[in-house]
Amino acid sequence: MKVTADVINDLLPLYTSGECSGDTRLLVEEFMKANPGMRPATDAIEESLSSSIHGHLTLNDELKSLKATRRRLKIRSSVMGLAIFFSIAPFSFIYTQGKLYSLISESPISAIVYGSLGVICWGIYFMMKRRSGNI
Repeated sequence: MKVTADVINDLLPLYTSGECSGDTRLLVEEFMKANPGMRPATDAIEESLSSSIHGHLTLNDELKSLKATRRRLKIRSSVMGLAIFFSIAPFSFIYTQGKLYSLISESPISAIVYGSLGVICWGIYFMMKRRSGNI
């Protein structure tokens, strides 16, 4: 099978990022040696891919991004916990003085408030989840 310039151009993103196998790297390098006329065009593609892939991110930028992502996930998890709590709270029971009381029957306004808070928390949770691209 003959390797064409189009195949090499398809492999350049993997070659540039260092994510290709040793055989692929060898194939690209051998093609460049055999076709020196294509080298300037390939260098330009390689340079543009390298700058777009790696950008200007430093290790400090990556750590800041990781910390921000962890913080958002922690907040989203907390909102989900509150949503679960407030969704279940209206259906809770309390046993006192030998009698079992239901929140819905004994204090319907409190049950409605808890349920409403649950709905609000679920809305916030799904909004946060959609913004992070996980829906």
